[in-house]
Amino acid sequence: MGEDTLEFEAAKKELGEERETFNAEKKGLLWRESACERSNRELKATRDEVVRLKGEKTKLSDEHEQAVALYQKRENEYIQRIAKLEKVAVEKIAESKASEILSEEANVD
Repeated sequence: MGEDTLEFEAAKKELGEERETFNAEKKGLLWRESACERSNRELKATRDEVVRLKGEKTKLSDEHEQAVALYQKRENEYIQRIAKLEKVAVEKIAESKASEILSEEANVD
């Protein structure tokens, strides 16, 4: 009977050690799982931020292209207006010179 008691105590001790090992492994697994969940949440938040920033970049690029196109349109309009005004000025100068010449010829007679 003493031998049975010793075997029982040894088995009980071994079971306790196995239980401690199991509980330690279980805690480790639970910790790793929660760490993975936290990492996954952080990774998802990062991906969401990247998607949001790409969307903003696209929007800003589109706005920039529209602004550049509007600037070019206005610049072309101003260039055309300046060219017209310069043409009118050249014509007026030519008319003025022609008038002077005619006036001088009329005064010579």
